[in-house]
Amino acid sequence: MGDSYSKQRAMESPETMATVVHAIVRNVLGEEAYDWDPLTIALELRDELHVEPVSQALDRWSAMQIVMTSDAFFTRLDAFMGIANTLTEGQPFFAVFDPVTVEEAAWAIAEVSLNRELLPFSYPIKKYLKIMLAKDGYSEGNYPSIFNEVFERKPDLLEIRKELSNPDNKNNVESFIDEQLKDIVYQLNKIPSLHELDDIILRRSMNEYVSTAVNKENK
Repeated sequence: MGDSYSKQRAMESPETMATVVHAIVRNVLGEEAYDWDPLTIALELRDELHVEPVSQALDRWSAMQIVMTSDAFFTRLDAFMGIANTLTEGQPFFAVFDPVTVEEAAWAIAEVSLNRELLPFSYPIKKYLKIMLAKDGYSEGNYPSIFNEVFERKPDLLEIRKELSNPDNKNNVESFIDEQLKDIVYQLNKIPSLHELDDIILRRSMNEYVSTAVNKENK
């Protein structure tokens, strides 16, 4: 299966994860794609890959575009909820109120952490998450690990990535995240030019990540 064909199939599937869509668009169109509207993205992908991207893929790209170019996911509750819905379901649901579940919020935080540095979350987002966690029976001392850093003053991306790669002691939320991560790896591995990204996303230890960051700073 050729690289272009694999990318075509991915962009035609409503099941393609946002991280994979993000990687494809960046790989095919470059960083300037962050400045383009969805119609331009669709036209450029049609020219480059001879594909008509499904709406879910374009919506997930739009969500990642907001994540990568603004702080809205971290500061605005409406943006947090819209992006969380989109990353999980492929549709933003801005037209109606669609509460974000604990699993959807957990996955949104996890997937965003795979693509960029996390910023501190605003009070309204933290309050919403605490309400939803309490409704699901979680106490403040017993949150799923993905939420631990959210309620700290400054989220620690390295700690979150380390937790995501640890298969032990997972509750239902963490098992859901684990399955989503496996889907990302499976999808990336089907695209020859992107299959190495699973190592970057999932298999780098904290020491490897820190070493890479230090080396970049010294260059």
